[in-house]
Amino acid sequence: MPADPADIAAASRDAVVASWEGAAVAARYPNARDGLVAPARGFCDAAADAQAIVNARGALIGVERRRFAVEAMGIIWPDLSAGVPSLRIVDGEQAVDSVHLAARIEIDLDAEATSFETFG
Repeated sequence: MPADPADIAAASRDAVVASWEGAAVAARYPNARDGLVAPARGFCDAAADAQAIVNARGALIGVERRRFAVEAMGIIWPDLSAGVPSLRIVDGEQAVDSVHLAARIEIDLDAEATSFETFG
């Protein structure tokens, strides 16, 4: 990584590369690589701090999430002051029975329907 002009001492410090790999993710998606050989950039004073950040990032990336578009027949006014709305999606055809967070909510007053885009 090139040194930032504001950090001239970066060239004299040792570089440490911290890594994380999820065996389950790699087994399920063996070709899911972006082809980049450069790691994600980050700056930490201690290798333990860098590893903690990489582990937290890996925990987010390593969890398999699915996205669904759901239409509810009827108008649903979620209480956004209570936090991010969550929905339990049950669909035998898609093999899903889990709680998902609502990422997008559209209320169509004319059609009296509410559409959700969910991640979970």
